[in-house]
Amino acid sequence: MKIAIVNTKGGASKSTTAFQVASAYMLSKGLNFKHIELDDENKDAETFSKSKIITEQVAVENGDNLNDTIRNLLLKNENLVIDVGGNKTTTLFLENLKKTRMYRLIDLFIIPSSGGSQDVKNAIRTYKTIKEMNPDAKVLFVLSRVRNPNRVKFQFREFFVNNEIDEKDKQNYIILKDSDVVDLSRILKKSIYEIVEDKDTKQKLEKEFDKALLDGDNNTIESLSIMLEIIDEAENFFNEYIIPAFQKLDEILKK
Repeated sequence: MKIAIVNTKGGASKSTTAFQVASAYMLSKGLNFKHIELDDENKDAETFSKSKIITEQVAVENGDNLNDTIRNLLLKNENLVIDVGGNKTTTLFLENLKKTRMYRLIDLFIIPSSGGSQDVKNAIRTYKTIKEMNPDAKVLFVLSRVRNPNRVKFQFREFFVNNEIDEKDKQNYIILKDSDVVDLSRILKKSIYEIVEDKDTKQKLEKEFDKALLDGDNNTIESLSIMLEIIDEAENFFNEYIIPAFQKLDEILKK
């Protein structure tokens, strides 16, 4: 299984989607896989040093040898999540996928958008590039940093009213709410899925909180109190957003 996360705009929540959704999905399935950052600058995955997700950064540089890089990656008998850097990197990646015909080895393209007008426009442009390359390509949109799930069609109105997206593909979207849970995941250096599954993390913080109370360390008490509050929210976030995302991935990949 090979999943590529792409959007030509930087800051579209590609890395969050790659780690918290695509890689966590493979981890939940018990698969052996690699999380690849195809990027010269972003080393976001290094943040998650306590995660079971194996990450590797692959250089793009000026793109001269990107066709060979893509072939070498996709021809390996490995499950891959490829977090493609934004801006020029995604453009080069898609161009070289087309040249090498390696797009036929991508099982799913995930296109995140964080809600800004330009994000949505770039997501649509990325979608059109993929579909021109391969009309049968499987695509999943991620509507990220959603402020209010009940108003997602307002925040992402340009996506929902756009007539350049096939109606069938437009149904393939998931929501990721804007939440402190994502930031806590970075602090604890593991995915939201792992935080919820690993009860030891919460117990450890509870013990540290008890110690801070005994020591009268108000700064630590306040910090840990907030973190424990957010850990409680993590389970709800997981049930409301991550599990439905996993279910949507199951649905699309099994078609």
